[in-house]
Amino acid sequence: MPKWDAERVRAAARVIEDRGGVILSSAVVHTADGADTVAAYTELVLRDPSDVRALQYDTAVVPAHRGLRLGLAVKRHMMGVVATECPGVRETATTVADENGPMLSVNEQLGYRREREIGYFQSKW
Repeated sequence: MPKWDAERVRAAARVIEDRGGVILSSAVVHTADGADTVAAYTELVLRDPSDVRALQYDTAVVPAHRGLRLGLAVKRHMMGVVATECPGVRETATTVADENGPMLSVNEQLGYRREREIGYFQSKW
């Protein structure tokens, strides 16, 4: 499996931008110990800058930083960025696994509601 390093993240963002979309990122950076490392991040995509519906891509918190409400912090910050930078956006769609209780709680606190259930399937060779 390919490593998600900075260049791969930039390449994925370029694909969205090359298709006319907009990708917004928000992160919490841990600055202790003399090294800046990402502790939590979230990404939001508009397939077209004029879209009224944004797509919440990934939100993740590094295991060492879990339990500090950083997932809530980055998603709440992103909502503020969208309100300022993309005022035409009226809703955000996201997906979360049923077994991911912490992220379900974050989404509920931010006003998300369950729209429908979907299934993802994976084949391993």
